[in-house]
Amino acid sequence: MSGEIFVFGRCEVRVAQRQVLLEGHLRPLEPLPFDLLVYLIRQRHQVVTKARLLDEVWRNRHLGEAVISVAVQKARLAIGDSSRRARLLVTVPRRGYRFVGEPDAPRMLENVRPGAAPQQPASLLLANRPLLLAPQVDGSLIGWLERLAHADDAAALTVASRLLEQAHAAGLVPMEAAVHRVLARLHERQGASCLARLHINEVMRLMASEAPPWEARDGRHLLYHALDQSPDPIFIKDQAHRWVFLNRAFCRLIGQAREDLLGKSDYDFFPERQADVFWQQDDVVLRSREESTNEEVITPARGATHIATTTKAILVDDSRESFLIGTLRCRQHV
Repeated sequence: MSGEIFVFGRCEVRVAQRQVLLEGHLRPLEPLPFDLLVYLIRQRHQVVTKARLLDEVWRNRHLGEAVISVAVQKARLAIGDSSRRARLLVTVPRRGYRFVGEPDAPRMLENVRPGAAPQQPASLLLANRPLLLAPQVDGSLIGWLERLAHADDAAALTVASRLLEQAHAAGLVPMEAAVHRVLARLHERQGASCLARLHINEVMRLMASEAPPWEARDGRHLLYHALDQSPDPIFIKDQAHRWVFLNRAFCRLIGQAREDLLGKSDYDFFPERQADVFWQQDDVVLRSREESTNEEVITPARGATHIATTTKAILVDDSRESFLIGTLRCRQHV
């Protein structure tokens, strides 16, 4: 028996055998979630809409979109991904899904016994060596990875993916941020600016989680410190609608730690319909650059539903970069 396989980091997808292996162990996955996973891997250079998935995978557009969400959750579980912090199979708000991992080029798997882990090429063996010690972030390991990225894109992506997994598991935040920087430069050279931006956002989030937000950027520490004292919930978002600052009152409202919110968006913590409204209102302010006040219904994942008057405006920093700043006045519980 022969068939196409995909390998990305610690996971392997065998198409003909309809198998998913995570760290060499078979992972159970039902037929439709498996088909969904393979389809998204093959279409990884583009965002795939829910309507297209219903047409191409389920071949029935009249089904509800809920079946897709369930299948995505099962596929993420099989490949060791997380819906809260997806690294491979990501949700693109209001558009669909995209597989952002960079697997090896598709290979042919021959004469493989079911359940047996195939031999891996040298680059994968290197990527799967345990990261037992924490090297200096600016030392030989990152320098070597950068040189590898210039010489062999595919090998560098494989090694970097494994380093990210191990650095994250070990809590090596500086190492994790350094690898994200290498990946951002690599994707930028390849013309994948969207992927590069995702890695830059991760760097910003990791840097902010290492220190209080008002210390993360020298030019903003006074502003952030002042906003943090406000009794009203306040947030600041970048042009991609991701939170770059949240004061203590906002974190209390959402019921989440600040480090869990930074770099995320409304879609990670609010019902989709509410997140759609927040996103549309943000877009109006970002495009018009005029202050806007709206009444919003807010239902955090943890806690009661609130009715709030939200004022949003444009904030321009010293480097002339524009952000969206919002202030909430919660006046009623529902």
